[in-house]
Amino acid sequence: MNSHSCWAEISLPQLKENLALIRRHVALRVPASTPAQHGERKTNRQGDPERKILAVVKADAYGHGAVPVARALEQAGVDMLGVAAAAEGIEIRQAGVRTPILCLTGFFPGEEKGLLEHDITPGITAVDQVERLEKAAQAVGRRLRCHVKLDTGMGRLGVPCQDIPRLLDALGASPALELEGLYTHFASSEDFTSNQTADQLARFEKAREQFATRGFRPPLIHLANTGAIVARPETWGTMVRPGSLLYGYLSFFNFPAGQDRSAEFAQRLPVKPVLTLKARVYLVRDYPAQAPLGYGANFVTRRPSRIAVLRIGYGDGWRRGLSGRCRAIIRGFYAPTVGTIGMDLTLADVTDVPQAQPGDDAVLIGSNGNASIPPTEPARALGTVASEVLSGLGKRVPRIYCD
Repeated sequence: MNSHSCWAEISLPQLKENLALIRRHVALRVPASTPAQHGERKTNRQGDPERKILAVVKADAYGHGAVPVARALEQAGVDMLGVAAAAEGIEIRQAGVRTPILCLTGFFPGEEKGLLEHDITPGITAVDQVERLEKAAQAVGRRLRCHVKLDTGMGRLGVPCQDIPRLLDALGASPALELEGLYTHFASSEDFTSNQTADQLARFEKAREQFATRGFRPPLIHLANTGAIVARPETWGTMVRPGSLLYGYLSFFNFPAGQDRSAEFAQRLPVKPVLTLKARVYLVRDYPAQAPLGYGANFVTRRPSRIAVLRIGYGDGWRRGLSGRCRAIIRGFYAPTVGTIGMDLTLADVTDVPQAQPGDDAVLIGSNGNASIPPTEPARALGTVASEVLSGLGKRVPRIYCD
């Protein structure tokens, strides 16, 4: 029997199936003006260039485990991996993964050598990074592929549009750099009550024209994150960047009143969660009505109740803010959690699950029989996104990989 108190089961076959679903979804014709190929040319059945997939594996692959996930994606033929820091890319490289890796959020001064040594493609997010990369590449006598990130309205990282002329001067004076990609990040791709995505796309296209005028026509054009992949095909470019979608859940969309298309979007891309979070039932006790339970007696039984103690708490990343606002699946039945979640323990009311007993598995994210709890459910309870819930699972939660 599994001896862990709590654990996460990661389905690598489901991860690969999600990648295949995304690949089929975006396999529309790539405009001839934006060729998708780099190196070996891939085509679809119509002979058109095939749109590439960059799988985002930052933050330990959204809590799923960066190295096993990267290996599985490489086996499935993903075109590129995306990380948020040089150290994340180096960890994947040292595990033997050879798929191209893009450091999406740039790099700190002094990290240039490591990027070169481990064949990690840098994302340029500021003009002054060009000179540092050029010097590092010349020092080892090789060319270096790079991508440029533009700030089209997110307001965080990226070269501001007004700095593009200066950036182009710097790239033109850097013979050791090869501009492979141009990208930006959408702030509101899930929000259909806002014009921000259309505005960002227009700024990006205007910037691309500036690059083309100076002779820079990078083959990889990528803007679309999960929300845009699902709902905005005009943004797909020659490569898309699935994050949460890859791990089996869609973003929360926002629509004008009476125009909800959530069901339509879910049907377009029927991805399934890759991660199942489970905890062991440690003990089950009977309590009379009016019994106070847990810290601060925030829960008092309203009837004679059977209460299961689950061996998971906020020390494992099962957030205290979920107290009384989430549920578990035990023996195929839903059991509401009650009381305040502690560092190590969570209580669940199993009065209506009469067969519940110590040693049972409690599913907190995932499915059992006909019952299901998607990662978006605890996310909504917390007023956040599923990515935060999953990437917040701690070291005490071992990842068990299912092939």
